[in-house]
Amino acid sequence: MSWRTQVRAVLRICWFNGFLGLARSPLVLVALFLTPVSFLFFIYVLAPRSELPFGVVGGILFSCLFTGTGMMNDCAYLRLERQLQQVFISSPLRPISWVLGMALSQLVFTVPALVLFLTVLLLVTPVSALSFLALLGLIVLAWLLSASLGFLLSTFFRTLREIWPIGMIVFTSLSVIPPVFYPLAAVPADFRWVAFLAPSTFASQLAAHAVGLPVASVPSVPFLSSPAGLVVGLVGLTVLFIGVAMRFARWREP
Repeated sequence: MSWRTQVRAVLRICWFNGFLGLARSPLVLVALFLTPVSFLFFIYVLAPRSELPFGVVGGILFSCLFTGTGMMNDCAYLRLERQLQQVFISSPLRPISWVLGMALSQLVFTVPALVLFLTVLLLVTPVSALSFLALLGLIVLAWLLSASLGFLLSTFFRTLREIWPIGMIVFTSLSVIPPVFYPLAAVPADFRWVAFLAPSTFASQLAAHAVGLPVASVPSVPFLSSPAGLVVGLVGLTVLFIGVAMRFARWREP
């Protein structure tokens, strides 16, 4: 298949699993909005107003990380229940085209939430055009990272029952426990480096830098205190996750 044909296939997969899926199951949007909006509500009610922008940035990143959950669920379902992945992989379609089409389809569900949180962010704190572009770049990286992880995990499930507990553990560890909705300064200084065991912490700290929010230092690992170090870390982890997904994913059933 030529690259044009591959691109058309990617867009058709995105249409099939994204736009059509959204039209048939609009309640998915409610589920996507509910958790980050709930966190934002509690931050608004309980936390100082100065921490509200952290909650909004957290909602943006959570929406991106949610694509990993959707990727994991959909790819596992289509592989185990419908055997659709095997059909595509056996065709002239390249595996990377299948993964990219599915990842784009997850982005379709995420865009409305991203638009909402980006709009709220512009209302609660001043953001320059350059900072806004940097934030969009972070959104792309977080989407690629979480979608790669979600796809990799989906290929190892043997039954649909495994999806919920494993997905809950993995993506809660990425989006709720680390300093995504709250500032890194809330973590004791000597233990801040531990937060960076979650890739989402790199994204949250870069997002804070981008929109001009106060960013706590990491005394024990100065590399993690600079924007350059955070960029290297996030880009490196994203490339690593994509490479691991392409190399170790189970493309066919044993």
